[in-house]
Amino acid sequence: MIIVITAEQHVYHESYWINLMFEAGLKLLHIRKYAFSDKEMSLFVQEIALPYRNRLVLHSHHHLAEDLGINRLHFNENDRKSNKQDQYDQDIIRSTSVHSIDDFNTLDSQWSYALFSPMFLSISKPNHGKTDSVKHELASRNNLQVQLIGLAGIHAENMGTLYAAGVDGVALLGTIWKNEQPLISLKKCLQKDLTYSA
Repeated sequence: MIIVITAEQHVYHESYWINLMFEAGLKLLHIRKYAFSDKEMSLFVQEIALPYRNRLVLHSHHHLAEDLGINRLHFNENDRKSNKQDQYDQDIIRSTSVHSIDDFNTLDSQWSYALFSPMFLSISKPNHGKTDSVKHELASRNNLQVQLIGLAGIHAENMGTLYAAGVDGVALLGTIWKNEQPLISLKKCLQKDLTYSA
């Protein structure tokens, strides 16, 4: 499975690219726009075609989810440890972030999947993952009730090593939004994903 995470900052023609990515086969898009006002978030979501609304995941502005027709919420590590997910209906599909395999292994079945990072040197965050990669921790995974999604520094050429190490999917950020042709970059990853996850 491939997930794309939006850049926090504005990207030129972002909604245009997002709609094309969904059309190309993208499964899920994480909207990571913490600085947005409620109005900006609503406008951003409305620019994404309605048939894809159930594939959107909010990292923030959770209170807008119902009105926007979104049933997927992401809770960062601090939110999860503060039990903020308990405020929401059980029908909400929850995801979270972890930075150690020990934390991942303690997650229960209320979580659909967890973003586990950093796998490689980040493309979007300078030096992130340079000395603290968690890729070697994958061998200690014992939690199979929650999907594990690798994040940071992932592109079409290195995805295979993560699938071989036991991830259930990958999340892409820098390889998409730092690329002048984000759709081409995604399609390369989708093609590789079919090979690795078949």
